[in-house]
Amino acid sequence: VLAAAVLLAPAACSDDGTPGEGSTGTSVSPSSTSSTSAPTATTVRGDDGTLDSLLLGATDLPAGFEESSEGVDETITSFCAGEDATAGLQASARAVRAFARTPPGASVLQVVFDFEGTGAADFVAAADGILERCSDVPDATGLAFAYEPLAPAVAAPLEGVEQSTGRYGVSAGSGSLTIDVAVFRTGSVGQLVAVLGLDLPREELDALAAQAFTAAVARTADPSG
Repeated sequence: VLAAAVLLAPAACSDDGTPGEGSTGTSVSPSSTSSTSAPTATTVRGDDGTLDSLLLGATDLPAGFEESSEGVDETITSFCAGEDATAGLQASARAVRAFARTPPGASVLQVVFDFEGTGAADFVAAADGILERCSDVPDATGLAFAYEPLAPAVAAPLEGVEQSTGRYGVSAGSGSLTIDVAVFRTGSVGQLVAVLGLDLPREELDALAAQAFTAAVARTADPSG
């Protein structure tokens, strides 16, 4: 089956908030694959689990999406080689969750940090600059996206947060792989939510992204879900 696959690289922020030694940044890049294995996901967090309430659940997404059974223990904060929005920042906790759809062709990824100091604001500002610089620039896997602004309906949920940025991207190679990505913060908490499509019409990708972004923002206002 064809699906959106998650490719991982070493993390820039460890779970205790200490940048990983020798790290060149984190990377989760989507690509198409013919593997029979479904994308995998789990939660990575600080020992107290304070970020769990901010994580999306399957009920936040359309029917057919399920959290997968194995672990994604890295982040998705690098958009091209050597450009990581968390570089040099420290976080006291981190959580990651991912969802795959049946039938395949779409997936949702979320990473949440509780940053120290001005880290959350720095994270969003860095992501905005990196997304601008990384348009049509390959990442560590050689995959490049051409980025443009989010559609207004997709960006609308982000108006309820303190600071945000986002882009719509199309694979510079085949054009069959697309992404809507949002990076935003509320207080010390910074998040990235990415919605990926494979051979998915943009209107369907945008509708899914608007739903996922709305749910993620709502959880920052009401962590009880």
